[in-house]
Amino acid sequence: MVNLQNKNRPFVFAGIYDRWINPESKEVVESFAIITTVANSLLQGIGAKRMPMILSRSNELQWIRASNHLSDVLRLLSPYPAEKMNAYLVSDRVNIKDLNEPSMLNPVGEKLQFEINPVRVEGGYRVHKQKGASDKPWFENK
Repeated sequence: MVNLQNKNRPFVFAGIYDRWINPESKEVVESFAIITTVANSLLQGIGAKRMPMILSRSNELQWIRASNHLSDVLRLLSPYPAEKMNAYLVSDRVNIKDLNEPSMLNPVGEKLQFEINPVRVEGGYRVHKQKGASDKPWFENK
């Protein structure tokens, strides 16, 4: 399971969308695709060659701004920094096609990278070490 560090969510994938009319059937066709890029070092370390293009918050509006020149948009296409992501092992049951249970996302191993969490305090932020990898995953912390 791959995630952004410090429960930083939601996050945005770069994508493209098009709507067109099929000239033969006159059917309106809507389609989209998520843009991928070369995997960062974290994902390469677990065998991935490609990854979805995750946009930083500062680049989200730039991605969708219609007035941008293509060269400005293409500059945004780089892997999300590995140091801002993390991953942990999950059950092999995720490979079973028709199985869909939230428990399959529970960690079965340590996080691959150490995380430092910023904590809001009066007058600004301070940093503390993250709790151990044995903590519940984010989706169980209500």
